Amino acid sequence: MNKEIRKHQQEYWHIKKINLLPLLGLILFVFLAIVNFNLINNEQVSFVFNCEGLECQQIDSSYLINLYPIIGEYIFISLSMISLVALIKGGFNKLKRYKDSGLIIGLIGGLISGLIIGLISGLIGGLISGLISGLIVGMIVGLIIGLIVEIN
Repeated sequence: MNKEIRKHQQEYWHIKKINLLPLLGLILFVFLAIVNFNLINNEQVSFVFNCEGLECQQIDSSYLINLYPIIGEYIFISLSMISLVALIKGGFNKLKRYKDSGLIIGLIGGLISGLIIGLISGLIGGLISGLISGLIVGMIVGLIIGLIVEIN
């Protein structure tokens, strides 16, 4: 019986049965990512990242409302990638488990570590650049004021 099955499999091509759950998950998460992307106010985000000098003083807490859709977008794209890989592999049960350090733990770990490392590096970078610019400006202003006071 096994010989007949093998012979049949070698002679004819068989189309893989598509698992619908990963396909539906992929469609759902891509749709949610697109809808969530439309929630982000691009003008406010570009203003925050491109402000200079006195313009930055106009930023208030209303600009922080864009953080939630941005983080949600990151999560929906990660879930879309998981669904895509599950669709390619033939189902969610073909993915490695949490204990086997598979795709899901990699994406979750990457999400958390990326957010934490980005936050910490942004804070440290901002502090260092603020410190350096403050020292330089303070030194220049101090020298100018010192020269003006000494001359008189």
